[in-house]
Amino acid sequence: MKTIKSLFWAGLVSCGIVAALTACAGSPKGYVINGQVEGLDDGTVVTLTPMSHDNDTAIAKATVQGGKFQFEGVAEEPICVMLAVGDNWARHAFMLENVKMDITGSVTSEETERGTFYKWDVSVKGSPLTDKLAEFDARHDKLDELYRQMHEQYDSTYNRMHTLKGAELEAFRQTEEYKAAEAAEKKFFDTVQETIMGMVNDNKDSFWGPLLLIKYMNFLNEDNADYYNQLPDDVKNSFYGRKMKEELWPAGVAGEKVKEFRLTGDDGTVYDFDKLAEGKKYVLLDFWASWCGPCRKELPNVKKAYADYKDRGFEVVSISIDKDEAAWRKAVAEEKLVWPNFRDQTVADLFKVKAVPTVYLLDSEGRIVASNSECRGEALGQKLAELLPAE
Repeated sequence: MKTIKSLFWAGLVSCGIVAALTACAGSPKGYVINGQVEGLDDGTVVTLTPMSHDNDTAIAKATVQGGKFQFEGVAEEPICVMLAVGDNWARHAFMLENVKMDITGSVTSEETERGTFYKWDVSVKGSPLTDKLAEFDARHDKLDELYRQMHEQYDSTYNRMHTLKGAELEAFRQTEEYKAAEAAEKKFFDTVQETIMGMVNDNKDSFWGPLLLIKYMNFLNEDNADYYNQLPDDVKNSFYGRKMKEELWPAGVAGEKVKEFRLTGDDGTVYDFDKLAEGKKYVLLDFWASWCGPCRKELPNVKKAYADYKDRGFEVVSISIDKDEAAWRKAVAEEKLVWPNFRDQTVADLFKVKAVPTVYLLDSEGRIVASNSECRGEALGQKLAELLPAE
C-alpha cells in the first residue's frame, strides 16, 4: 500500500481583506508574540523557524522564564513558521504576521528513537492567517480519515499479497478482492491530488499558492515548473515563490550563471569552475553517489557522451555526496571514471541537491544550458550533437 508523501496543512486568505482589517485597527509595525505554555522548564530556548524544504535557521529565539516567553520583531511578509524547542524536529506551525498574538496551552515530551519528541497542545490567538491555516487543517484531517478507513478495509488484502510470489501473485492480482483494493487506493490518491491541487490552484495569484505547494509536498519536481511559470511576478518574488524557484532550479534557470564554487583535489589543488572549464566548451556537472542505483545506471550514457565529444570540447565533472570516502573511491575505480572526480557535500548543499542524480550542462562561462532530464540518457547525446556538431 502506498504511503502519503505530501500531506501538510495550510490556510487561505485574501491579502486585501487582511490589509483592510489591519488598517482599520492601526497597522502595527511588527509582531509581538506572548507565550504562556505549561511543561517548559525555565531556561528552555524556544525558536521560530520558517516552514520550508530547506534546513533554515531560526529567525527568532526566546527563553522561557516563569513558564512564559515572548517574541518581538518585524515580518517583512507573512510566512509560515514552526515553533519548537531549540532545533528539535517536533514543531507547531502557525502564520507569522505583524499583529499581537498569544500562544497558550501545554507541551509534553517523550523519548523516541529519533530523540525527544515534544507534543505541542497549544493554540494561537490574534492571527487571522493562522485561523485560516486551521481551516486547511480541517480539510486535511478528512484525508487522514479516508486514509485510515482505506487501510482498515484493505490492509489484509495487501498483507496477503506480500506473502505471494510468481504465479500465485499474478493469479491473486486477477481476483475481485485485489481489484477492489487497487480501485480504492486509486480513488483515495485521486482525492488527495484533487484536494491539494484544488487549494493550490485556487491561490496561485497570491503568496499562498507557492506556500501551499511547498507545505503540501515533501519535494518539488519538474512537473511543478509549469505552475511556477504561471505565477504573477509579485508571487514569484514572495518568500515561498523564491523558495519554489530555488528548489525547482537550484543552480538557476537556463541562461543564468551557476553559483561560484570551489572543489579541492586529492593533491590539495583548489578548482573553481573557470579552472575546470579551461579549454572546454561545455561541462556536465554530475552530482551522484556510489550507493545510488539510478546514478550508476546513468553512467554508461555519460561515458559514451564523453568518449564521443571530449575531443570537441566536452568535459564531465562528477561530485559525489558519499559520506563514506572508501565507498566513493571504490565506485570511481569500478566505474573507471576518467574525468575529474570530487567528493564534496558543501558544494552539493550550495546547489541544493536534494536527490541524486542531479546534473547540469554548462557552457564555458558557467551558464546553464540544460539540466536533469534535459541532459540524461539519450537526451545528453542529442543535446551535445546539437551543440558540438562534427566539423
